[in-house]
Amino acid sequence: MIQGIPSVIVGSRCLDWYSAMIQSDFEAAIRLKHEVTDMIDRMETDQHVTAFYEVLAVRHSLLLQETTTTNLPLSSEEPYLNYMYYFISGQQEYYEGRYTSAVRMYTSAEKLLDSVGDPFERAEFFLRIADGYYRINQYTFAVTYLEQTIELFERDPTYQNKVLNAQLLLAAIDSEIGMYHKAEARYFKTLYEAEAFPKVKTLILRSLGLNRLRQHKYTEAKSFFIQALDIKEHVLTKVGNKTKADLAFIQLRLGEIEPAKALLNEIEEWLQHNNEYHAKALIYEDVFIGVGEDGVKEGFEELIQHQLYFDAEEIAVELVTYYEEREQFGKALYFSKMAFKMNVKNHQLGMDE
Repeated sequence: MIQGIPSVIVGSRCLDWYSAMIQSDFEAAIRLKHEVTDMIDRMETDQHVTAFYEVLAVRHSLLLQETTTTNLPLSSEEPYLNYMYYFISGQQEYYEGRYTSAVRMYTSAEKLLDSVGDPFERAEFFLRIADGYYRINQYTFAVTYLEQTIELFERDPTYQNKVLNAQLLLAAIDSEIGMYHKAEARYFKTLYEAEAFPKVKTLILRSLGLNRLRQHKYTEAKSFFIQALDIKEHVLTKVGNKTKADLAFIQLRLGEIEPAKALLNEIEEWLQHNNEYHAKALIYEDVFIGVGEDGVKEGFEELIQHQLYFDAEEIAVELVTYYEEREQFGKALYFSKMAFKMNVKNHQLGMDE
């Protein structure tokens, strides 16, 4: 009688697989995923290892930015598997844009964090929950978790890319609260340290563009977006599509209508499935190409519907200046009121009611 592979061996390889995912080592993660999948089919019966494999399979799909409808297994009585259930569920919610729900899942996982012995796995949790709090504008919580993230990941140079990602989030917070020069200094320091990490480097270049964009330095922002898109690791990703859209919106502002239309046509299918950028496209095409008022109205309604108040506030503030320069003071007043309303909602988002 052929005996199955001991579950302890399969469980060990599952941990290796998860470690590769934490490091964002795509090649190792893909290789180990195939290896573990083959082993799991020949393993002796062990429900705990099988459940662990299933949550890791979902985590793997999220790492590769693959759409997944896989239902996570029901939580187990084992504290660590319970932790993984809530943690991976939080990541699923995050990638679907349901940030408040993601934070709730992460908070449930945090109650079980004592079951996580590996310090780098804990650091990965801190990075994820920090990103969740950042997305719902709870910057104080985000910074606290980011500091813990950096302290742990800095213990091993293998995780330098994770340290850079945490620094990138800190800089984004600086930028969004108007501390542009502090954000810029952090971005450039991180850019220098990211030379060996092309994917992180492209995110920093994109972020530098966004930082200049918030200061209405459109030509400089355009330059950074173009630099990011010149790197192959960025251009074909979902974030790369965001950069193409942001570049197109800048071209519209600068009167470069045809290049902007060409870029937007290139990502048209993707735009239909991204609430934030679909709404922005409706607004900017309406304002700068002049196809009527419905686009602006529909765009803001879509942003509000999906609780994207920060983005709605930024666009409203920009439109105040745009219409004031054209002495259309009625519209400027309307968008000034809209900006104030979005600011209030923005600071309410994520708070318990």
